[in-house]
Formats: sequence, structure tokens, C-alpha cells
Amino acid sequence: MLSRGFLLGVAVGCVLGVYVAPYLTRPTVGMGNVFGSILPQMNEPTAVPEKGTWPTDDQAKTQLFALSKWDLNRHGNGSTVSVKRCMQIADQEIACELSAQLEWIDGETQIEAVFQEEGGDWKMIAAKNR
Repeated sequence: MLSRGFLLGVAVGCVLGVYVAPYLTRPTVGMGNVFGSILPQMNEPTAVPEKGTWPTDDQAKTQLFALSKWDLNRHGNGSTVSVKRCMQIADQEIACELSAQLEWIDGETQIEAVFQEEGGDWKMIAAKNR
């Protein structure tokens, strides 16, 4: 059933695998020390800023309307936006989960937004409906 060539190939593959495996974790000339540079960055916990540093609900509402080019004076009174949670994604940027009850849409809308700090205030630079 199994030919001599197949069995010889499996045996040679096993021997090479056992011989080569210890060398795979060592840095090579062109790659540098991959394990010392990439893995520690990926294992860092994501920073969660304190709630007092998040954008307020009013700031989020104003910025959402400005970014989406909606008329705040016309639709703003019947709409509410609340910041549910945020996490730090860069030095002066945070990503937040928003919950919006917009006047012209029935039901609650979940929005993911990125805010950038500008002079002690938050500016929304991106938003996506979930």
C-alpha cells in the first residue's frame, strides 16, 4: 500500500523537522529579532481612559451632527446621543461606542466613533453605524 519512496520521504521530513525546528526561533540576518519587537506590542493591554476624560453626550451629539452634515438646529432638539464606552487608540485619539436616538429614525442606533483631542476639546474624525 505505502511505497518505499513514500515512507522514505516521511522519514526524511521528520528528521529535517526535528533538526530545523530549533533554528526557527532564532533571528535571521534579514529579519532581526521578530519575537522581541512585534509580540510585546501585541500583548499590551488597551488603555481605557477615565470616564471624566471622555467626550460628553452633548459634545458627541454636536460632533456627530457636524461630521454627518445634519442640521443641528432642525433635528437636534428631538435627538439624543450618549457615550457608552471609550478606549484609547492613540496618544490623542479615543474610539467610543455611541447610542443615538435620532428624531427621524425609529429606534436606537449604535455608532462607533473616533475622537481626536484638540486643545482640551474632542473633535469627531470618523463615525460608522453598527
